[in-house]
Amino acid sequence: MSSGDNVFERLFKLWASISKMVLDGTRKASEVAKYLTRIVDEPNFVAILDRPLSASVDTTSADWRQEWERFYYEVFGLKVDLSQVEIKDDPGGLGWVVMMAQGLTLNQAYAKCRDRFPCSSVYGDDLDKAVPKNERTAETAYSKRLRNRVEADEENKNLSANTLSKQNMEGNTLLERLLLELWYHWRTGGGHLDLLNWTLCSGSRNRDGSVPYVGWCECRFQVRGCHPGYAFGSIRTRSAV
Repeated sequence: MSSGDNVFERLFKLWASISKMVLDGTRKASEVAKYLTRIVDEPNFVAILDRPLSASVDTTSADWRQEWERFYYEVFGLKVDLSQVEIKDDPGGLGWVVMMAQGLTLNQAYAKCRDRFPCSSVYGDDLDKAVPKNERTAETAYSKRLRNRVEADEENKNLSANTLSKQNMEGNTLLERLLLELWYHWRTGGGHLDLLNWTLCSGSRNRDGSVPYVGWCECRFQVRGCHPGYAFGSIRTRSAV
């Protein structure tokens, strides 16, 4: 038997085992379908599934103000001064800092995403008009700490935006998530976030009250929307402090 025959035999045995586990209830059909969807939709699925889901950016000694000033200059062509922006201490596990430049808009951030990698948005290109309600805006420069992870927070799965609001849990806005994607892409030389899941932007609302969520799917960065009461395991907000 050739090595190719062995591969196909192993493949069929694995598929039979997966099918049995789904029928037995030891694996969730929805979770298996999520990974299989990546294999079907993504030409580079091996690189995506092999990529560590933990952060691949070492930020232990980062000078965040200088880093984000350099980011804005190299990505947006903007000279910004973030020297006076307060950065909270890491309470534990929130090793990434997003620094918002004063006056930055959703349209600016999304346009820059489109410049750097394939994108699509259910709201069209005018996100400032489509998503007018945000818990934080860039009227003044500010910073927020987020967990240093490729995938959105496991701790927040199955929590809808309504539930998060009732629990007074602060999550990321759409603008913060767009900036995080741009920063990670810039910092890693082409990497992306939420390769298997989605970030719920619980700090933002569309004009009709829906909540944006974003992720990397079908070879592009996608902005979608859902009802604020919708809760699902693969759509999670990123806790912000």
